[in-house]
Amino acid sequence: MFDLLKFHSHRLVKKTAAAAISLLAFAAVSLSSAQAAPITIPTGLNPGDTYRLVFVTSNTRNGTSSNIADYNAFVTAAANTQAGMAALGTNWTAIASTATVDARDNTNTVPSSVSGGSLGGPIYLLNDVKLADSNDDLWNGTIDTALNINQLGDSVGTSNVWTGTTSNGVASAFPLAASSSTFGSTSISNAGWVEQPGPNLNVPQFTFHFYAISDELTVAAVPEPGSLTLLALGLAGLGVARRRRAARTSMSSITWT
Repeated sequence: MFDLLKFHSHRLVKKTAAAAISLLAFAAVSLSSAQAAPITIPTGLNPGDTYRLVFVTSNTRNGTSSNIADYNAFVTAAANTQAGMAALGTNWTAIASTATVDARDNTNTVPSSVSGGSLGGPIYLLNDVKLADSNDDLWNGTIDTALNINQLGDSVGTSNVWTGTTSNGVASAFPLAASSSTFGSTSISNAGWVEQPGPNLNVPQFTFHFYAISDELTVAAVPEPGSLTLLALGLAGLGVARRRRAARTSMSSITWT
């Protein structure tokens, strides 16, 4: 009898331990998923501050089109798979160049040193890491960190990206849709992020990732607690007044005999 109780007790302990391990594993996966969600409002910014978001697509396509709108549509579709990204209501454009359109013009990131350009605000990856301080910093030959975070907030590791672009943001001698085209890499932060040192080219029929960048975004102002309290009190008072008015109407309709 004692051995039987001991056996069942041992089985119960094993089942409890297994359940605990499964629960911990599920919690770890859930936490990992939560951490990987795209961050669309960088920390450290204040209401009224402007910024841009940037990512590399998780999916790939070829670079055979000479129409920049095709690449813009591709990166926009990738961004809109995420509800938080779509809710921003911003335009997404490809950091890419064709024979007729430079990447810095397509993305409205022309440096302030160029006629018609502007300094612009900081540019962030979707994991809350700053990529560049400004348009000038984006196109000065280096970026602050590798551009390897996709629209899901996950890293794509080391991957090739179609750009057709030089490190200063203009079309290279081998733009997209050429017989051979310039590409970049998600693993580095020097000029090779957008322009691998030539003659390192690839035929555009290959499918690579694409970089995407948003229009300028502005951090929204948060209502002061006092304003929210007054609004809540006002709505509550309105509700009480309506109930009292309804009660008086009901009482006046009673016929006394």
